[in-house]
Amino acid sequence: MKAATIFLLAISVLTVSSAVSAQTSNKENEVRKAVQSFYDAFNTHGFGKAAEFTRDDWNHINPFGGRTRGRSATVSDLNRVHSTFLKGVSDTVEEMDVASKKKLAYRPPEI
Repeated sequence: MKAATIFLLAISVLTVSSAVSAQTSNKENEVRKAVQSFYDAFNTHGFGKAAEFTRDDWNHINPFGGRTRGRSATVSDLNRVHSTFLKGVSDTVEEMDVASKKKLAYRPPEI
């Protein structure tokens, strides 16, 4: 009886762990997809579909440390720089780390 109880407890723990891991993996995949979508737009110099991978309250920090807040303002800035000094420039994500929710608050875009 004791062995059966321990076995059932172990199965329960593994089941809950798997569910939490799958949920974390799905959220991490959403973040990775959003970042990749940004770079796809960056490389095609077209941010017309930004609403599909950003939120209205987008907080964009550019490589020079400048900050633009809000999707509309950010897309406007991106279109401007991609039609001037970033025209023809592309970038490739070589490595990506996704922090846990405790370290980074991510909210998927409202569609």
